[in-house]
Amino acid sequence: MNRAASTTTMMRSLFTRRRASLAAASLTALLAGGAALAATPGVDEPPLPGTPRALEVPSFQEARLPNGVRVIVAERHALPLVSVALYLHLGAAADPSGRAGLAALTNDLRTKGAVVDGQRLDATQIARQAEALGSSLDSATDWRGSALTMTVAKPKLDAATALMAGSLLHPTLAAGELDRLKQQTSDSLKLSLSDPMALAGLTARRAWWGGSVYGGAVTPASLARIGRTDVQAFARQQLRPELATLVITGDVTLAQAKALAQRHLGSWKPNRMALPQPRNEAAAPQTPTTVLINLPGAGQSGVVVMAPAVPYDSPDRRVAQVAGAVLGGGYSARLNQEVRIKRGLSYGAGAGLDFQPVGGVLSARTQTNNTTAGQVVQLMRDEIVRMGQELPADEELEARKAALVGGYGRQVETTGGLAAVALDLIGRDRPLSDAQTHVPEIQAVTAVQVRDYAAKQWSLMALRTVVVGDMAKAAEGLKPVADKPLTLDAKDLDLESATLVKAR
Repeated sequence: MNRAASTTTMMRSLFTRRRASLAAASLTALLAGGAALAATPGVDEPPLPGTPRALEVPSFQEARLPNGVRVIVAERHALPLVSVALYLHLGAAADPSGRAGLAALTNDLRTKGAVVDGQRLDATQIARQAEALGSSLDSATDWRGSALTMTVAKPKLDAATALMAGSLLHPTLAAGELDRLKQQTSDSLKLSLSDPMALAGLTARRAWWGGSVYGGAVTPASLARIGRTDVQAFARQQLRPELATLVITGDVTLAQAKALAQRHLGSWKPNRMALPQPRNEAAAPQTPTTVLINLPGAGQSGVVVMAPAVPYDSPDRRVAQVAGAVLGGGYSARLNQEVRIKRGLSYGAGAGLDFQPVGGVLSARTQTNNTTAGQVVQLMRDEIVRMGQELPADEELEARKAALVGGYGRQVETTGGLAAVALDLIGRDRPLSDAQTHVPEIQAVTAVQVRDYAAKQWSLMALRTVVVGDMAKAAEGLKPVADKPLTLDAKDLDLESATLVKAR
């Protein structure tokens, strides 16, 4: 090697060693810096928890117009925003026998055509007017009542109330719009009736409530029976100022709301007809405790296991809510732990409560492979019964209570959520002060109360089960958990019948 080449090689070696030394030093500094960063909350560690904020639920204030219309307000002036709901205290529990869906169709039609301030508007014009106000005119119906709702900026409140009042008081209830709504609803139902989880839910409701109105389900057959004269008659039944409530939440005062109500609803005349009475029958099951519905070709089985719950007015209603949350109120709740996390038998399992004046039901639900449906039924039953045999751990109980409180807190943070709380209380004929006592009552529930409630309500004998799936694959695994079940093909299922069986 000549001297020039030797010098070049030496320089390269020195450069390489220096670069390696610098890299090592940089790595050391980086690691040291990383260690420092790792100790910095919000960088490589979760941020430190902030100071908890007390949940503030505005008090509801109320007044009445001379004609009987109730006005309810919750003030929140941080933003120039208001949510408005116009509610009629008569809902699906007043659907005539054989015409399930009438209340919902009637209310939906109010957004599809009406006379507003003397001007006849069709569905498109109503939608455009609502859009021009920066909102949409929405309708909702449950067992207890029907509502029209909007959320708008404060300067648009008068115009929004005028649009809602016209739609409520002077709907055109056009035959063409009714036909269109019936077709849309029927198409949606066809999808539900072919889905194992959705069909299991519909079947479970009827299996639990039997002939009670609360077991009712909208079906293609019940829709077909509803004509325009039915809708017109139901609208007349609902249109009573004594049944109406105007709820406004947000940047408004009671005096402003009452003046607004007087302007748009004050001329509404009462009538002397007897007030309509919704049906209110207790649960009366007429099927075996296990119902298996064969849905050939279904890729999975929908599973619902039901247990009794108390009426909404029961002193134990908050205990029931906490017990339901411990069982199936989130990712870390017991059902999801056992079914999904530990065994991988489903993408998720949970439970929900349905409170009615005459009683209630807890429904534990999941979807699983057809071949594992029996295993899942047994797991869910075991977890429900186990709730009454041992105390929930302190950490478990507090986590579920925190989830309930957090969910309620997020709801009442918005004007729309606050209005929904008021509507729920109105529909259940509960004091408006329940909005303030809701969280303290949840927080006061103890582990002993949860266990004792479950022991009283959730015995194995009290449970009812519905499974919908491909029984060619599921039946064998279901044998150990299905004692003398009612087994039907989906094509022979009648959701209008308390027995679930089509008449021959």
